[in-house]
Amino acid sequence: MDQIPIIYQQWLRAIKERNDTNAYAELYQYCWKDLYQHAARRILDSQDVEDILQELFVQFWEKRHTIDIQMNLPAYLKGMLKYKIIDFFNSNKAKDKLLDHWSKHIFDYVQHHPEELETYLMLEKMLEDELEIMPHNMRQVLLLKWEHLSIREIALRMGLSEQTVKNNLTEASKRLKKAIIGYQNVQDGSFTLLLIFILEELSR
Repeated sequence: MDQIPIIYQQWLRAIKERNDTNAYAELYQYCWKDLYQHAARRILDSQDVEDILQELFVQFWEKRHTIDIQMNLPAYLKGMLKYKIIDFFNSNKAKDKLLDHWSKHIFDYVQHHPEELETYLMLEKMLEDELEIMPHNMRQVLLLKWEHLSIREIALRMGLSEQTVKNNLTEASKRLKKAIIGYQNVQDGSFTLLLIFILEELSR
């Protein structure tokens, strides 16, 4: 996005004052790639990235009559994107992805041990509750780690030190283990041990 600002101003004026869809399309085409690359460094699923950018540009169009023609367009769009990404990681969609990683590792076990289904459903609800109350960075570290990113990759994506990532991951695992063991009716069960083993494997 190194084009001279006057072109940004021309696009913004046309969009704001004349509802110019051609100018909007030019702006979209020019800015989309850089925003996509920026988001893709933080969100793994390309469809999620595309959905976020679609929402961003729809919102930009809807607010066109209030935009500042003199603004720094690239900085403005990246600011919008930043909050879209935060919303994504705080959303149920992101949480569901994390639950999917949990679920797929115990699906076979539950199939062969149907008597554990009720326990599984209870523990899945427990996991949802624990994720809900985790600090944002801690939850996001788990999400990225369970997407098989390395500690270094997570640190780069989140702008944190590698030690901070490790600390968040360790604390998150401790919280989940404590919550699992806290259910008295599964305290001594093999299913509980399996879940703790999965947590340890996914956290390495």
